[in-house]
Amino acid sequence: MKSQGQTISRGVVKIGGAKGNKYDDLIGEMAERLRRGERWVLVHGASSFMEDLSKELNIEPKYVTSPSGFKSRFVSKSDLTLFRAACCLFSVSLVNLFGKFGINAVPLYPPDSISAIATRKDFLRVLEGGKVRLMRGNYSGYITSFVNEEIYSLWEAGAIPILPPLAVADDGEFLNVDGDRMAAAAASSLKADVLVILSNVPGLLKVPNDASTAIRRASLKDMPVLENYALGNMKRKLLAVKEALEGGVGSVIIGDSRQERPLSTALDGKGTVLWRDFMEAAV
Repeated sequence: MKSQGQTISRGVVKIGGAKGNKYDDLIGEMAERLRRGERWVLVHGASSFMEDLSKELNIEPKYVTSPSGFKSRFVSKSDLTLFRAACCLFSVSLVNLFGKFGINAVPLYPPDSISAIATRKDFLRVLEGGKVRLMRGNYSGYITSFVNEEIYSLWEAGAIPILPPLAVADDGEFLNVDGDRMAAAAASSLKADVLVILSNVPGLLKVPNDASTAIRRASLKDMPVLENYALGNMKRKLLAVKEALEGGVGSVIIGDSRQERPLSTALDGKGTVLWRDFMEAAV
């Protein structure tokens, strides 16, 4: 595993948007790495900003669970507009933080800037009362391709690209997409050395809320076993890990954003480190 003293050619960091995540220390640390020539992309979520806006507007969010156990927020047309605003709030705060360190951060927002291209999931299969039913009018989607030209242009200009969890659909409309899978798509497209997924937990845990049971290293072959320990949003993170590794990313780390130096801590192996095969995982 790379230590904080080693240089990474290119990498992607995903910082969660849920309450409990910290990102001030992360931005300062990324600024250090950018100044010494490393190239990074920062992908962010927006869930806490979305929750706050919903409360201010007295909008009750609707969460649904798929038959396979994935929990997500149902995104209506009006929700999508609100979600874009929530993403903007987070992006602006990140831009301002980078600015304090003299780093030019540029958010890439569709449809003006196109990175992720997605297909809309107009209806969702949801589990309610033990029965599966269809909910229509959904404005989220799944990523089908990724365009990286603008990211390379920003890198050449010395800037860091910031990606919200928004994508462009075939008809030109923008859609909500999962932030972890957005990060995986970006990392795969850029052939990143590493994808670091930071959240408000210390990694994948065998026992919920018990940091001592964190799984430290694993490989793609271990996925069926790892999935048994994944609860809630961790299920989607593991899916993103799988997509990134299969897409050619060197390694993926699920780390804790609440650490004093969260990126270096993750790169030093303090989290769940995942590799493509067993030989790499055994290093």
